Amino acid sequence: MEVVIGSNTIRNTSGVLNVRGKKQIFLEIGRDGQLLLNMDLYDSARNHVAKLRRNAWAFNKEDKFEVTTSPTSLKLIDKKTRDVVVEVNIGGKDKVEVLRGKFYTYTGELLEITPQFWSIGRTKLSGNTFDGCGGAVAIGEIRN
Repeated sequence: MEVVIGSNTIRNTSGVLNVRGKKQIFLEIGRDGQLLLNMDLYDSARNHVAKLRRNAWAFNKEDKFEVTTSPTSLKLIDKKTRDVVVEVNIGGKDKVEVLRGKFYTYTGELLEITPQFWSIGRTKLSGNTFDGCGGAVAIGEIRN
């Protein structure tokens, strides 16, 4: 699968996004062509506040988030602020595009995706093309 995150392209990847050494997002295209998102959501205090599994809530504390889907797109929104947490489209056969995103990692850091860049902490990626060698995409060094 090819995953585009902001202006960065990662070819030959599993669709898993590791943030600081921990799987936070898994994107997949179902057999029926449906875009599927698995995502763990945290707040700035590092509390695990929601878990989305294949577009269905495993839990969603205080009903904080809403997800809207079509077969080829998905948008996850913070219901209170109306901010887009993550927006994803299918961009072609075996290609997924993460158009934008703004969410906290398990370390309480803000991860941001815009059409121009992908950033966490002092790490900012823009306009890169990588080969994922069939594995997960990773951003940020591991922190304890």
